[in-house]
Amino acid sequence: MREEANIVEQYADADTSGRIDILIKYYPNFLRLVEGYEQSLSFIIKQEKEYKHRASRGDLGVRVQTSGISDPTAREAIDNIMIMDAIRSGDLKSIIKDLDEEVMQLHETEVRTLRNMKEDFSIFKNSFFYLEPESAELFEKYLMTCRRVERLATELDIPTEALKQQVHRMKRVVVEQTSGVLNRKYQFMGGMQKCHTAE
Repeated sequence: MREEANIVEQYADADTSGRIDILIKYYPNFLRLVEGYEQSLSFIIKQEKEYKHRASRGDLGVRVQTSGISDPTAREAIDNIMIMDAIRSGDLKSIIKDLDEEVMQLHETEVRTLRNMKEDFSIFKNSFFYLEPESAELFEKYLMTCRRVERLATELDIPTEALKQQVHRMKRVVVEQTSGVLNRKYQFMGGMQKCHTAE
C-alpha cells in the first residue's frame, strides 16, 4: 500500500486485511472522507467534460456561452447534480462517455472503489453485533478516540493493561467476522488475499 496515496487509492490497492486496517484507522471520519472524495471527483469530471467540450470546438481558451441556454447557472446546477448522482449510483457511463477511454476507466475504478468502501464500512459496523452490547459500545469508543487506549482508560477509569486486553479480544472478533464477509464478497476479484485474525 502506498503511504502517499489518497485513501481511495490505498483502499483499491489493499488486500482484505489492509482494507480492514484502513476501516479501523479512519473509522471516525471514514464516511466523510468518502463523501469528500465523491465531491472532489464530481468537480474533476465537470472540468474534464468542459475541457473536452471546448477542445471539440477548437476553443481551449476562455469559455464563452454559445449553447443557446438562457440560464447557464441553472444548466450548471443540473449538470452538477447529474454528475454527483451518477457517482453515488455507480453508473457513470452516460456522464463520462465523451471522455478519453483511459480517463473513463480511471473514474469507473474510483467509483467502484467508493461503492466498496461504503459497503465495507457497513459490513465492518455490522460485525459489532457479534460483541455483547457493552463491548460493542466500548469498541466503538476505542475507535472514535483514534485507538488511544491510555486516554480511553483514563476516561473510563479502567487500568490501561486490562483495557488493552479487552480491546484485543473485541478487535479479534470484529476482524474475523468482517474478513469472513469481505473474503466472500471479493472472492471473484483478483488480488484480494484472505485474512483471518487480528494481530
